[in-house]
Amino acid sequence: MENSQPRRYEIAMRAVRETLGKSLRSSPIVRGLVRIAERLRRLTRRRSGTSLTIEGWYYLLVLAFVFTAAMLREMNLMLMLVGMLLGPFVFNWRLVVLTLGGLSVRRKMPPAICAGDLLVVNVKLSNTRRRVGSWAVAVREQIIAEAGPGRGQSVRPTAFFLYVPAGESRDAVYRGRLPQRGRYRFGPVRASTRFPFGLFERRVTCDALDTLTVLPRLGRLTQGWITRHHQAFEGAQRRERRHSRVTGEFYGVREWQSGDNRRWIHWRASARHGTLVVRQFEQHRNRDVAVLVDLWQPHRPDAKDLENVELAVSFAATVVADLCRKGGGNLLVGTTDANIPCTGGPASPALLQGATERLAVAEASSEDRLPALLEHALARIQPGTDVVLVSTRTNDLDDARRFPMLWRDPARRAMVRRIRTVNTASEQLAECFQVE
Repeated sequence: MENSQPRRYEIAMRAVRETLGKSLRSSPIVRGLVRIAERLRRLTRRRSGTSLTIEGWYYLLVLAFVFTAAMLREMNLMLMLVGMLLGPFVFNWRLVVLTLGGLSVRRKMPPAICAGDLLVVNVKLSNTRRRVGSWAVAVREQIIAEAGPGRGQSVRPTAFFLYVPAGESRDAVYRGRLPQRGRYRFGPVRASTRFPFGLFERRVTCDALDTLTVLPRLGRLTQGWITRHHQAFEGAQRRERRHSRVTGEFYGVREWQSGDNRRWIHWRASARHGTLVVRQFEQHRNRDVAVLVDLWQPHRPDAKDLENVELAVSFAATVVADLCRKGGGNLLVGTTDANIPCTGGPASPALLQGATERLAVAEASSEDRLPALLEHALARIQPGTDVVLVSTRTNDLDDARRFPMLWRDPARRAMVRRIRTVNTASEQLAECFQVE
């Protein structure tokens, strides 16, 4: 609205000149009224944050017309009418100034949400004055994406307060959804009112700043991922500690073998298969895992490319959440975003929070940063660490020209066999992962 005020002022002044006509343009009274209006506009906008609305300019136009006609025709009744019209004008200006005096704004919101989840923000407006209440106050937020794929985008939700008594507070709630992951800045907050006649608008800006991290949307790992993940690393050397022979998560059945415990028999599945089958469990192991995310996109990505990037981030975040939930090992998470360093440590809720916050602000690039990521990550992990490489494209790790650091060092060349690549652009991803 502030940017549109000069334009509205020009329209109103043009209407004054056209209405009064040529004969009145040279009148000193008319010129004086125009100068007063210009000074009033500059004064209120510069010092008090108060400005005339478009309705106020039209009201001032009518007031100037009646006053000019009264002076030219020397009619006392019309001068009395001018005085009556001037009363609401001055009263409205004074009341909007009083209404926003002594107000403070605070907000309460969650520290983080997932993309697409419902965001509920509670806005508290406090009136610290002892006597005068505040009517019809609109509190307008400014939400700007500071980091992430939606960097620079903004929304401006508004909460409305009908009346806030003196010395009391009132709460209002606004709801919405932020569909894109990233880090968002809330504030500053602008409180405004036009009460009671809408001729003036006063604005007060409060520097109530907060930050919200919108985490990647989590999906669901299917039974196919659990089975393939178990088979891919079966027989590899790991640091493991088993509490019992059946400790772990049930992920499938197999045929009965000599020496199997009878308690493992799955009777319903045996009836369906016509032979005895036993349950298989994913053993709890102190297994070290590295999750690396290659966020590559073309120089001019289309909607499908952008969707593929978000799918890769969502899948990686879901894998990290699953590993941190199970615990029992070390976890390293890294992306090809050069501004986001790798993070690692024991798989735990604290690591999950830090890793998902980094994934939330990771941005894709058209540069090939995967070789640098692999070189940095493989230098940090221990031999025997399982590596899950999530990429938005097909990668040939046997390409010695693209990945020379993997083939110059025999130790790293051995690590390549432990890298499991997941291409999110492939249709086979649906067998392992589903977005909720």
